[in-house]
Amino acid sequence: MSSLVVFILIWGVWLITPVMIDGIDAFVRIMTVWLKRGDALADPLDDEFLPTMAIIVPAHNEVAVIDRCLNSIKSQDYPSDRLEIIVVDDGSTDGTGDAVEEHVNGTHEPAGDLRLRGEPIKVGPFAGKLTLVRREKGGKASALNAGIALTGAEIVVNIDSDVVLAPHTMRAIASKFMSDPDIGALTGNIEIDWDILESRDEDGNVIVDEDGCIVPRDLTWRERYLAKSQFLEYLASFDLGRRAQSITSTMYTLAGACSAFRREVLTPECTYSSDTVSEDTCLTFQLHRNDIKIGFAEEAKVYLEPVTTWDELYAQRARWTRGQLEVCGQNDDIVGKRGSRFGRVSVPKMLLFDHTMAFPRLIWAPLLLMFPMLGYSYSIIASALIAMYLFYVFIEIIGTLSVFSIADPHTRNRIERSGWTLLLLPVYRFIVFHFRFSGFLVTLMEEQQWTIPGPIDGTRRDLRAVGLRSIEFATSLLGGFLATSVRVGRFAVSVIAPALITMLLVVAWFASLFKRSA
Repeated sequence: MSSLVVFILIWGVWLITPVMIDGIDAFVRIMTVWLKRGDALADPLDDEFLPTMAIIVPAHNEVAVIDRCLNSIKSQDYPSDRLEIIVVDDGSTDGTGDAVEEHVNGTHEPAGDLRLRGEPIKVGPFAGKLTLVRREKGGKASALNAGIALTGAEIVVNIDSDVVLAPHTMRAIASKFMSDPDIGALTGNIEIDWDILESRDEDGNVIVDEDGCIVPRDLTWRERYLAKSQFLEYLASFDLGRRAQSITSTMYTLAGACSAFRREVLTPECTYSSDTVSEDTCLTFQLHRNDIKIGFAEEAKVYLEPVTTWDELYAQRARWTRGQLEVCGQNDDIVGKRGSRFGRVSVPKMLLFDHTMAFPRLIWAPLLLMFPMLGYSYSIIASALIAMYLFYVFIEIIGTLSVFSIADPHTRNRIERSGWTLLLLPVYRFIVFHFRFSGFLVTLMEEQQWTIPGPIDGTRRDLRAVGLRSIEFATSLLGGFLATSVRVGRFAVSVIAPALITMLLVVAWFASLFKRSA
């Protein structure tokens, strides 16, 4: 085989192809957003033209974050007589329902003000309608459907209980719907904010400063790296990804952290499904089936706390991948469907980039160890790896600069503070890729479950178990040895020692006889 053929097969198929695919995809998203920047901004509406809105908050054992979420809703810049909050307590056992009950009764007293975007959120009396629904645990999809069934509001917004809404989020969502009557659903702009992580004392109480504001939790270097990597990742996913998908009518998933719908599109046939761990993606597919236009509300900022451990990140990404495969399997007839840009372009591209190309990406890493056998020197391999790494860093920098050009001042400041993370972001994405690839195996080998144990703590537990078993084994050996020694000792004392003494006495007696005879 000629060296040219070997070069094409190895560097072309296994290395250059994935790099070019990622580069082309990033370039297309950037250009799509850049050419349409500013076109989709909705004009703010006067209060008299705002629709009625209902915010559904499903919660299961969220006592640590539910107050923070509800306070951000109650402080919305939205007419309270047009705003309704429905919290569905899905079988919580940690006092979540009792915490919500204080908000319903008006007896809740905030432990401190939460700083958001550098400004404290002041929570006053809430004049709107706030309802608590207590039910047996049935899962997130069932809880969302239960909340939706209770409201007749024109716009239904579903959010996670661990998010914090910017004060203008509900107004931005309403303005987006009213400015484009064709939009039936949209997703909010999710942004990672590590400052909403709260500091707590030994008793679990929130720590506040002299101004009465909650003190953000100090993060370790690893936690800061994970937080800032997710921050940059979400910027690429929403400010570029979701924005581009909205422009091209190829929205793949409505964000579970914040999704909004016109009430009429949520029919009995178009609701959340419990058949998959990715109920948001499943509903998005159903909306596409019904030819419902899905948009992106870039000004509807929703802040989400970062995942701060590798195990939690693994569980999250493996669950997302499993959900993608489950939903695609349930809707295989939509793939390649003519007349549908979503089925003809978006889904095949997702399956190609996220799943099909995952296998060569997984293979080329260990395959590099075999390249010296094909005549490549270690210096050439090292140069190729460095060049490929720099290429991915370049992609991240270009994408982040594109977001920077259209972001608000607060987000720009966060990007500037996260600049060093860009240099390590390819490492983060490489690790996350393998987490997501594990989702393939989880889908094939394990039963459906919301929480997936992480590999790091699991490995630690396994090593700890092995260590304990080793100790038990060593202890049993030592105990057996000691027991045997004791038994030998007892045998020596009870049998051998008397026998030796007897033999000595016999020998001494015969010796005395010989002396006498002599």
